[in-house]
Amino acid sequence: MPTSQMPTYQMPTSEPDLSAYNAKRDFARTAEPRGRPGRGGGDRFLVQKHAARRLHYDVRLELDGVLLSWAVTRGPSLDPAEKRLAVRTEDHPLSYAAFEGTIPAGQYGGGTVMLWDRGRWVPEGDPRAGLAAGRLRFRLEGERMRGAWMLIRMRGKAEGTRENWLLRKIEDAEARTDLDLTQAHAASVASGRTMEEIAGTASGGRAAPDAPEGEPRAKPARAKGARSAAPAAPAAPARAADAPKRAARSGLADPAGALLRHGVRITSPGREPYPEAHVSKRDLVAYYERVAPLMLPQMRGRPLTLIRCPRGVGERCFVQQHAGSGLPGTVRRVRLREASGSPGEHVAVDDLPGLLGLVQMGVLEFHGWGSRAGAITAPDRLVLDLDPDPALPFGAVIEAAQAVRDRLAADGLAAWPMLSGGKGVHVVVPLVPARSGWRRAAAYSEAVARALAREAPGRFTASAAKADREGRIYVDYLRNERGATAVMPFSTRAKPAASLAMPLSWEALAGAASAQDFTVRGVLEAGLPDLAGWADAPQALPAARGPGTPRRGSVTPRRGSPTSRRGAG
Repeated sequence: MPTSQMPTYQMPTSEPDLSAYNAKRDFARTAEPRGRPGRGGGDRFLVQKHAARRLHYDVRLELDGVLLSWAVTRGPSLDPAEKRLAVRTEDHPLSYAAFEGTIPAGQYGGGTVMLWDRGRWVPEGDPRAGLAAGRLRFRLEGERMRGAWMLIRMRGKAEGTRENWLLRKIEDAEARTDLDLTQAHAASVASGRTMEEIAGTASGGRAAPDAPEGEPRAKPARAKGARSAAPAAPAAPARAADAPKRAARSGLADPAGALLRHGVRITSPGREPYPEAHVSKRDLVAYYERVAPLMLPQMRGRPLTLIRCPRGVGERCFVQQHAGSGLPGTVRRVRLREASGSPGEHVAVDDLPGLLGLVQMGVLEFHGWGSRAGAITAPDRLVLDLDPDPALPFGAVIEAAQAVRDRLAADGLAAWPMLSGGKGVHVVVPLVPARSGWRRAAAYSEAVARALAREAPGRFTASAAKADREGRIYVDYLRNERGATAVMPFSTRAKPAASLAMPLSWEALAGAASAQDFTVRGVLEAGLPDLAGWADAPQALPAARGPGTPRRGSVTPRRGSPTSRRGAG
């Protein structure tokens, strides 16, 4: 809303009061929702970019059946030193969380509105007391704004009816000084449209797609239909007559034919990085749009190693471990100490525009560290990569993964499987970062691998030597050292079939036919498997025990092993 029309906020009574909101709007002319109080108990958070008389960002927090609202004139900043003016406005109805469109000229707040961020908020202490005291601290779990924040009411009133607050980021792992949030993110988190696209295509307003009840998430589908082998017949070749419909589904094109999605310009969207599978760049955009709500929580903030194939699969591909030059502005650069002791700059992705910016660069695989920027010495996952002799049937790999699961369960650890999209299966254990370190993770994973190889030498090997893998499955435990990477869940693979690294339940894994069961085309046509609860329970590694007192069926890292002597991360 225009900052010159902002009323003083009155603390809510027992019933939420939306009379000020309704009095300012002519609902016969604006498509904004009529104000009706909702049920309390929700925790939604959203930010709407609003090009009214002045461009500003409306921050809204759900409390007691309404959306508490502040207009932040310069937008939020991740820099704790930046304090942004936040003018309190009237409470908005919960239904406003889905509004994206254009408020007609002459109406209150006339201009374009974009759903710029969304998620959940967690107040510190009683938020009603915080509002009354003029000091509200909270955590945000949004797609763009995350971590600890604070709203502080300024003394006095600047212009009679306005109540001015300050919004600032609190110093934590999510704080940054090298990224301008408002410049880095120019597209809607719901529709992928820019402000210009919303203004040019919306005559009034509309509900943004997939409006969240809490955090956004992809709608799960049954695993069976998503496998590449599931369709009874191959997809029909695209017809020229269908091109306008495909373009409408995928986004707007600029005069040069580039695709505009989430503020990212995708050139040559019809080019096929996967020529055998007939998967185009447009298809990759659609795929990552579908999986981003599930992929990004697994990937966000991790230093990445990228597999780039600028000319597609079958042509020259290369590995990129450092940021280098030419990276899109939608990705984050992370400075880390290398093993040599010198600093290096790595790539991290925090949101969908970052993913798509790297797709535009020809990235076909995302491999991530076991820890995240801000807590780089504390791994939050352990990965055992089961790499089989190609001559083995895939059923043997499934049985091996189940044996690894049982071995970990003997130490009280729950694990989840993931088809690698290549040859094998990854067994993933989520960890509590504060209770793990590189030395413990590396030592424990090595102990598990060596115990398996010792107890079933005809089935497992812990040796990376090719000669030792014949007829056996290599348990690659080396993914759990500082700087080592593993393919990220949902990443595409640089394989001719456009296969995927796909998380599964143990029940679904039992029915898998190969590590490449899931493909880009299969997911686009049949959806994702049911992934409820996948790897969502962080655990502490078991405490080291002396050689004479192992838990039954458990493993203990060997004293004096090469891994136990490596330096901590």
